[in-house]
Amino acid sequence: MLNRLFHIAINSTDLERSVAFYRKLGFQILQDRTVKNDQVKKAFAVPSGDLRFVHLRLGDDADATILDIVEWSAPATLDTGTEPVPQHQRGLTRFSVLTDDTQAVYDALAKDGVEFLTEPTSVLTPEGGWKVCLVKDPDGVVVQVTELLPAPNGG
Repeated sequence: MLNRLFHIAINSTDLERSVAFYRKLGFQILQDRTVKNDQVKKAFAVPSGDLRFVHLRLGDDADATILDIVEWSAPATLDTGTEPVPQHQRGLTRFSVLTDDTQAVYDALAKDGVEFLTEPTSVLTPEGGWKVCLVKDPDGVVVQVTELLPAPNGG
């Protein structure tokens, strides 16, 4: 039936600004395309099939999940504000990217003026844990930067 997670679509009110943000996180551009197609209108139940999208990917794995940044043009992407949804709200609240050093990512992005919702924080369990911070993209989508931590005392 299902094989893998293919892509995550993020609607943007300013495609260039959003792509620049995700490039700062290390994403690479795979494709940049403008579409005017009535089949898109039907397939996605939207008023028009006029849009521009950029596909981005982390790393070199051809099977890695793609980030699909979309700016609708007719009508424009709805701007409902940039406040992220509460993290305990039903539905999709964030997606996570893996790093070897959450603090280094935080420091580099903070120096660039990127807005964070949380500072790097370790969450420890007997089996290991995570060091995470939450960053807000230009349209309010929450990205969790995650570093896997080893088990204390080797396990």
